[in-house]
Amino acid sequence: VVINTNNVADKTAKNLLASTRELSSSLNRLSSGSKLSKPSDNAAGLAVTSRFESQFGRLNSSFDNIANAISFSQTQDGYLKTINTALTRMGEISLLAKDATISDTDRELYDKEFQQLKTFLTRTKSKQFNGIDLFSENEIKVTIDSSKSAFSIPPVNLKLEAYLFSDEDAETVHIRTLRKA
Repeated sequence: VVINTNNVADKTAKNLLASTRELSSSLNRLSSGSKLSKPSDNAAGLAVTSRFESQFGRLNSSFDNIANAISFSQTQDGYLKTINTALTRMGEISLLAKDATISDTDRELYDKEFQQLKTFLTRTKSKQFNGIDLFSENEIKVTIDSSKSAFSIPPVNLKLEAYLFSDEDAETVHIRTLRKA
């Protein structure tokens, strides 16, 4: 019995199989968008890539922490600007209410506006940003990297008695009780 083999056909089949594997690997890399689709492609390169991806993830987290701190500060700043406007208006109202030429009805209207502003100020003290008090006696620590490097946002304590009245007196301050000048 004689077995004939076609060496050229065998070699061609092996080359076709190798080409098919290379094509499959290339298509896999193209479809994944990565040069390394499996660890055996380049183990050292994969290790370097993994380190960079990990570092990139930590940097993104740091940027998120800083962005949140900026948003917190901007929210505080917005409230403080509004508080300044309210306090300025309350000062104006108290002077207007002392005018001897206005009627008691006008004085009552000034008092109504004054009370609304006072309520706004009292409520503002308890405002929060993501569950954190905007105005407290505690500083906010913001961590910016894995070695626990951080910076702090100093506290902004809204004690209304420093500006206008104490918390206890807040209920009793009225414009309508002012005497005509």
